[in-house]
Amino acid sequence: MRAFFLFIGLILLALLLSAAVNYPLFTLIQDITDKGPHKLITIIGKLFAIPGFIWILYRLNIANKRDLGYQLSKPAFLAELLRGLGMGLALLGLLAVVLSFLDIRPVRSWDVIAPELGKIILVALITGLIIGFIEETFFRGGLFAGIRQSHGFWTSAILSSLFYAWMHFINPPALPAGESASFANSFWILSHTFDDYANGGIWDGFIALFLLGMYLALIRERTGNIAYVIGVHAGMVAVIKGFKDIAPTNHSSDLIWLISDYDRTIGLLSAAGMAIHLIVTYYTWRKPKMAN
Repeated sequence: MRAFFLFIGLILLALLLSAAVNYPLFTLIQDITDKGPHKLITIIGKLFAIPGFIWILYRLNIANKRDLGYQLSKPAFLAELLRGLGMGLALLGLLAVVLSFLDIRPVRSWDVIAPELGKIILVALITGLIIGFIEETFFRGGLFAGIRQSHGFWTSAILSSLFYAWMHFINPPALPAGESASFANSFWILSHTFDDYANGGIWDGFIALFLLGMYLALIRERTGNIAYVIGVHAGMVAVIKGFKDIAPTNHSSDLIWLISDYDRTIGLLSAAGMAIHLIVTYYTWRKPKMAN
C-alpha cells in the first residue's frame, strides 16, 4: 500500500504548493490570461507533480522502461498502440452511435459538420494521443507498477482504478462573484477542491471511470506494457472530443440520466457496457494459459 499512499500524498502536496504560490503567480500573469486563479491551481499543481512523480519512480525502483511499460521495440510498440487505438475508437464509437440513436446526443446536420470534419478528427486524434501518453504513463505506468510490486493483480487494479476515478473529480472552483484573487482566497479555492464528492452528483461518472480503469489495468497486466493501453485511452478521448463538436447534448431527453455531468458521454450506460466488455476481456482476451 506504500505506493498507493505515496501517489495520494503527491497529489495533495502538489495542490497545497500550487495554492501557496497561486496569488503571486496570478498577479504576474493576470493581464495576459482570461483564466481565473482556480484554473491556475490545476495547471501549476500538475507541474509540481512532475518532479514528485519522478522521485516516486526512483523511490520505488521502477524508473525504467520495463516497469513503466515502454520495453517494446518501436515497431512493436507502434503496432500495439494502433491496435489499441482501433479498440478505443470502436468502443466509444459504439457508445456515441447509441447515444445519438436514443436522441441523448443527436448529431448536427451534415451541412454544419462537413466543413469542419477534417479539423475535428485531426484535433480529436492529437488530443487523444497526448492525453493517452501522459495519463497512461502516470496511471498504468508508474502507479500500477508501484502497487503491483507488492500486491496481486486485483488489489493493484482496484487501487489504481479508484485513484484514476478520484483524480477526475478534483475540481478547484471559481471564486464567488465579487471576490478577487488573494492569498487567503487561494486557500479558499483549495478547501473547496473536493466539493464534488460532498455534492453527490458524480457517482455515475465515478463508477464509469472506475470500470474503465479496471479494463485498462487488465490490458496492462495481460500485455505487460502500456502501448495497447495508450491506444485504447487515446481512441476513447478522441471520440469524446470529436463527439462534443458534432453532437450537442439534448437536455430535454427523458434518458439523459444515462450520461453523467462529467462529460455528457460516459455514465451509467457506458458503465454497463464497460462492465460487460471487462468480463468478456477477462475470460477471452490474451488469457494466460494454465500450467500443466
